[in-house]
Amino acid sequence: MDYVVELGGSDFDFERKFIAIMKKEFTWQLGNYLYHIKKDEPRAAAEIVHKMKFKFSVLGMPNAFDFSEHYQERLHVGDMALDEDFKKSLRKVNEFLKTFKD
Repeated sequence: MDYVVELGGSDFDFERKFIAIMKKEFTWQLGNYLYHIKKDEPRAAAEIVHKMKFKFSVLGMPNAFDFSEHYQERLHVGDMALDEDFKKSLRKVNEFLKTFKD
C-alpha cells in the first residue's frame, strides 16, 4: 500500500479509485483463476497468475510475488501442485481488499 500512497501523494480520491479498480480486477481474476484450475487448464491459469502477481507487488507482498512467479512457471508446464499454497496468498489479498469500502 505504500506504493499506492506514494503514487497518489495526498490525493485521497486517487487512492480510493486505485483501490476500487484493484478490487474489481482482483475479483474478476480470482474467479477466472479458480475456473481454470477447476477445468484443469493450468496454462490458462498461468496467464491469470501473471496478471495477479503485480497486485502482490503493489500491496507490498514480495514473498507472494516471488512465489507467484515460480508458480506461474510451474503452471506453464502443467503442474498445479502449488495451487493450495497460492490460494493462501489470494485469501490474504481478498481479506485485505474487503477492508476498504467501495
